Amino acid sequence: MLENRPENSIDPDHTRTRFYLRTAGLIIAAAGILFLAVGTGEFFISASALREPRYFWCNFVGMPLLFVGSSMCMAGFMGAVARYQAGEIAPVGKDLFNTMAEGTQTGVRTTAAALAMGLARGLREGTEQTACQQCSCGNDAHARFCKQCGRELLVVRICAKCQAENPGDAKFCADCGAPCSS
Repeated sequence: MLENRPENSIDPDHTRTRFYLRTAGLIIAAAGILFLAVGTGEFFISASALREPRYFWCNFVGMPLLFVGSSMCMAGFMGAVARYQAGEIAPVGKDLFNTMAEGTQTGVRTTAAALAMGLARGLREGTEQTACQQCSCGNDAHARFCKQCGRELLVVRICAKCQAENPGDAKFCADCGAPCSS
């Protein structure tokens, strides 16, 4: 695994430190549990015998020992827990992402198609030229008169649906019947 290779470790003594935290943490936590068991057990025994508890102080030693040992174990096993959680969470996240992506594919395709049509139309409108029949000067596609000689230009309307060219005064496409764009 990657964790045992020295070139992937931040600290070269990482393995030894992790082993120390795990081992010492378990020993200290076990000692804390033992002190708590003795203190609590002796408390209940003395309460039933109607005498003062002699080892109740063990509870006050056991609680910090249990806390310190547990904290050391958590630090020692943190990498293993993180790898386990990543292994459990990653497939669920992947499935969630794929499910959400499947539900949005149609919308993304529709949006992309509309964007492509709009861009193509904008490019077409910005670059189309109409040549004057008298002087052959290039004019904008929407110009009604030639910018060189002033003659009225033959306007062509492009159908938004089938892209067919129609006469300038056409309101509907001669090929498909859709309204012509101006």
